[in-house]
Amino acid sequence: PRADLAVAGPMTYLWLKALHLAAVLAWTGGLLLLGVAAAAFGRSGGVLLPHEKRMGQAFLRWDRRVTVPAMVAVWGLGIALASLGGWFGAGWLHAKLVLVFALSGLHGVLSAFLRRQLEGTSVRERAGVRIAPALCVVAFGAIALLVVLKP
Repeated sequence: PRADLAVAGPMTYLWLKALHLAAVLAWTGGLLLLGVAAAAFGRSGGVLLPHEKRMGQAFLRWDRRVTVPAMVAVWGLGIALASLGGWFGAGWLHAKLVLVFALSGLHGVLSAFLRRQLEGTSVRERAGVRIAPALCVVAFGAIALLVVLKP
């Protein structure tokens, strides 16, 4: 075992890991929600009905209150875990970080797209918005494989 891990204690590592996983689950759910909402609202042609606007506003509230804090927690706890585990030189972690950066960027794109849709700003749907939910599933699946297998 790494010296850092021995100093921090196995219980500290397990708590960090559990909190990280809980944050990942919350972020995943919120990102999928944004992706599905953006894809659905993007097909509306820019004109949203009042109940669609209320739903979209509720999605953005959830994003601000749950998804964004979860994403920040994922980053902070993930860095702490990588530091304790001594994995910063590992190739699997670099691949994971590329995917996490991409998902963080996708979050920004989706939330901005949905916000502009709700404001009535003319927004042209991009192919990336349409396939965002699938991209999320594939990227989170790849991250899970990298973390478990550590190739």
